Amino acid sequence: MAKQFNMDDFIKSCGEPHLACALLLDVSGSMAGDAINSLNNSIKQFKYNVSDDPVARNRVDVALITFGSEVKVVSDFMPVTEMPVPVLRAGGRTDMAAGIDKAVDMVKERTGLYHNLGTPCHKPWIFMITDGLSTSSESAMMQAAQKIKMAESKGSNGHLSFWALGTGDYDQDELFSLTKRVIELRNQDFRGVFDWLSESMAVISQSRPGEDVEFGTLPENVRKAERGRRIDEDWY
Repeated sequence: MAKQFNMDDFIKSCGEPHLACALLLDVSGSMAGDAINSLNNSIKQFKYNVSDDPVARNRVDVALITFGSEVKVVSDFMPVTEMPVPVLRAGGRTDMAAGIDKAVDMVKERTGLYHNLGTPCHKPWIFMITDGLSTSSESAMMQAAQKIKMAESKGSNGHLSFWALGTGDYDQDELFSLTKRVIELRNQDFRGVFDWLSESMAVISQSRPGEDVEFGTLPENVRKAERGRRIDEDWY
């Protein structure tokens, strides 16, 4: 059962701008071994880093969603300080479309809660990690891509920032069909990219909603993906 957040604690901080970040994580069989171990350790460090920031700890709400043969909500949106630190296990197929569908719906629901409580909010993030080709049907992936596109285009500044991190044998064309925010990891060490994500959450949380912010430099083993360039080609 997914862990639920404490509404009373949330209401105490609802006057401050909030940022919802959904971590959408591939736990299919190909992630077994070093990849899933690094992911587990990196999630733990992410929680520590964001919770250690005096502003972000009160403003960043995180949800954990995994997709393999099925989609699991490990924890619903809650303050990062209350986020559980799971021990994820890899196995099964890669139902990416179902994971995306669930994550977008959860972000929409969370944003609705902010609006109902009169809580100002930053554009929410979905940060997806995958290491292979989706086993979802082509039609399901097309629907997922359309759902992301609709969410990203709502309002003057869009309603969503969807990021996709590919590693291993990820399919570049597939991720670019979902979003323009595609980055790639050279190896199976997620620590640096989660440090970057922590810093990004802190920077956004300290800004005004709708304000443009500059993110830090990506770690050495992560780069912006380019169509037609292999993950092992011309790494800098």
